[in-house]
Amino acid sequence: MSSRSVEPDQYVRENREQLTYVIKHSNDQFVRSLCLAALVKYGSEKADSDELKRELEQIIDIVDSN
Repeated sequence: MSSRSVEPDQYVRENREQLTYVIKHSNDQFVRSLCLAALVKYGSEKADSDELKRELEQIIDIVDSN
């Protein structure tokens, strides 16, 4: 890795809000999936998984209502 590289877990910690925003608001299902995968794989806290579950339920509700 170069000295400018960021470890995935550090990236997720520092950019959690942006990743969550993309999951909630992007029209691109592939991009949303990538953000979700990063949060699931590299998010380190139990609170992250609980919050992700709530956010996914909200997304599913939105998709089902359309």
